Amino acid sequence: MRSRALFGCFAVFCLVLAMSAPNSSAQAVFGSVLGTVTDGQGNAVAGAKITVTSIGKNTVYETTSNDSGNFSVTHLIPDNYRVHIEANGLQILRRRQR
Repeated sequence: MRSRALFGCFAVFCLVLAMSAPNSSAQAVFGSVLGTVTDGQGNAVAGAKITVTSIGKNTVYETTSNDSGNFSVTHLIPDNYRVHIEANGLQILRRRQR
């Protein structure tokens, strides 16, 4: 009988200990490039090819814009990136971000 009581106390102690442990979440450091491709009149450009290149690691990610001109490239590691957008009939515009 005494061993059952001791086991019960031990089980309750473990339960209380488990419930009082601080919650810890995994930390992830990722970034994203999001945008909308439009023409000179502000109309959405569907099917534009977007190339995102890591300058430090020279890795390349490619996507295309949807019918609304929107695109996203996610889960990028911290680095400097170059974004290049191509679409038929559109002139290339280069801008330098600081």
